[in-house]
Amino acid sequence: MYENRRSAGKMLAEKLKKLKEEGKIVDPVVVALPRGGVPIGVEIAKALNAPLDLLFVKKIPAPGNEELAIGSVSENGIVFLNQELIDKFGVDESYLQEKGIEKIQEMARLRDKYKHDPVPLEGRDVILVDDGIATGASMYLAAQSIARDLPRSIIIAVPVAPKDENILNMLRSVSHHLEILETPEMFMSVGRWYDDFHQLSDEEVKELLKELKVKN
Repeated sequence: MYENRRSAGKMLAEKLKKLKEEGKIVDPVVVALPRGGVPIGVEIAKALNAPLDLLFVKKIPAPGNEELAIGSVSENGIVFLNQELIDKFGVDESYLQEKGIEKIQEMARLRDKYKHDPVPLEGRDVILVDDGIATGASMYLAAQSIARDLPRSIIIAVPVAPKDENILNMLRSVSHHLEILETPEMFMSVGRWYDDFHQLSDEEVKELLKELKVKN
């Protein structure tokens, strides 16, 4: 159990510092999935003295369950669908298209609002972070998107993920290393593992990004 996202980020940063000391991370860039991944990413970026970038990926929720992702879409329109869950819930194509367009528009508004300059990723060690993994759909898509920028390596780093080999193997297939602090068998949800798991506001995210700019 973590006090909040920032305390989890500090714990994760300690693990990543060891990888850097071992020479497994050479030229890091931290890429956070907003909003929840930003407090994690800020703490890691501070600890590694690395720049922070943002990558907008939104989950496509199951009908009637905003927490359960049946797929995900990136800000540049790349889509990942979990066909097993889509079949299980009987989700039709029109729902997927409607939600996909809605999420892309939402990400475009956030990109404009945060005004955060992108960081070149080619040839660098990308540390892809979020506050946790549930189905792995968003992280899988994020890693695929980053791979297009030809980084030296992709490291997926999160405080918590389910002990599910299907999910973990899916993420291993698009990364060079997984750094996960906790993989509980009784997972339930990401939020269950935090005392404070409030939904971050855009203003909180902007303040976090400003804090990192002041440090640099």
